[in-house]
Amino acid sequence: MTIFRTAKMAFKSILHNKMRSFLTMLGIIIGVCSVITLVSVIQGVQRQTMEAYSKMGTNIINAYYGTWSSGYIDENGNYVESASRTIDLTDAFFNECARLSEYIMGVTDSQSGNASAKYKSKTLANARTYAASDTFDVCLNLELAAGRSVSYSDVRNKTHVCTLGSYTAKEFFGLEDPLGKQIKINGNYFTVIGVYKSKYDNLEYSQDNMIAVPRTCARAVGLQQDRSSGNFTVKCRDAEATKKAMYFLSTWLQEQLPPNNSYSGVYSDNSWQKQEEETLNMFTYVVGGIAGISLLVGGIGIMNIMLVSVAERTREIGIRMSIGARRRDIITQFLIEASVISACGGVIGILLGALGSAMLSSAIFRRVYLPSPFIAVGAFAFSVALGIFFGFYPANKASKMQPVEALRNNQ
Repeated sequence: MTIFRTAKMAFKSILHNKMRSFLTMLGIIIGVCSVITLVSVIQGVQRQTMEAYSKMGTNIINAYYGTWSSGYIDENGNYVESASRTIDLTDAFFNECARLSEYIMGVTDSQSGNASAKYKSKTLANARTYAASDTFDVCLNLELAAGRSVSYSDVRNKTHVCTLGSYTAKEFFGLEDPLGKQIKINGNYFTVIGVYKSKYDNLEYSQDNMIAVPRTCARAVGLQQDRSSGNFTVKCRDAEATKKAMYFLSTWLQEQLPPNNSYSGVYSDNSWQKQEEETLNMFTYVVGGIAGISLLVGGIGIMNIMLVSVAERTREIGIRMSIGARRRDIITQFLIEASVISACGGVIGILLGALGSAMLSSAIFRRVYLPSPFIAVGAFAFSVALGIFFGFYPANKASKMQPVEALRNNQ
């Protein structure tokens, strides 16, 4: 008997008992649907997280340092503060990054703070003001919508210019062209020279609500510059360059700072991204495994119904064996029947899982995430394999029947 004819018989048997076949499929349907839905939603979380990191930029290094004065207790038990050396490494750090241009694309001061800004009668009480270098937009992964960003000459000459985020520009100017206009920050006038494109849908509490001024004008906008500490954002050329730049900058800072009265650190956002991705992948496996338990229950249901089918068709098996059917023909027939049931359940589960993924992702993320083809194909293949695995015992039991004893069965 050919595989085609065997499969035809299997479909005929399934259609003959529609309700029983559907109830048998139900465990597979629920299992596949739950696995696909939960895994797809977690992958949606992963996509959202990676998109957020992408907006912030990749291959970013954050470097910081600080120093403090020390003292001693005199013979009278009084604390005496010793003369401390004030260390300002800001310019030196920028020069060191320029020396490492093979690995580094840009560096900017990480100093920022909320400031009150005004344009005519409009006021923004909590505009986020940044002390920017000439590579500020490179470091923060920003794109210009109009005008230009802060230049090296602006920094060197302490020019009172600024570049606005999309939210700030919209609130102050609406449809009016902001370039060349003057806004007042902390009592000082700054000329608008550029506007950045939106990164966060013009949200107020985001980087779109920003004002970037030359870092040498930080005091003019109310940013207090502490000469004993520094915090910098460094943009590297690629992941390998990030590792090398981290090593060189960390070594350089340790050489510049006093050993006992200082602290410093150099770390990369790449490590956070990798750790976040690994955590979400592990969570995906755990949730997928928990949801996969229902697939095992469905497989046991298939075994149960196939044992019932073997018992009901004992006489049919005896007739087939008496006219020349071999053991492998009987095994093939029941295995195909079991795999067809599980495959049909898998297909229905995939369709319901895709629908569930779309509905949940739309409700949670306001975006529709469908399951990846890899998950769908994997779920289908696993459901078929499950049918074959749990269908083998009943099929093997049917193939071991003696024709004479099977023919005596009156069922």
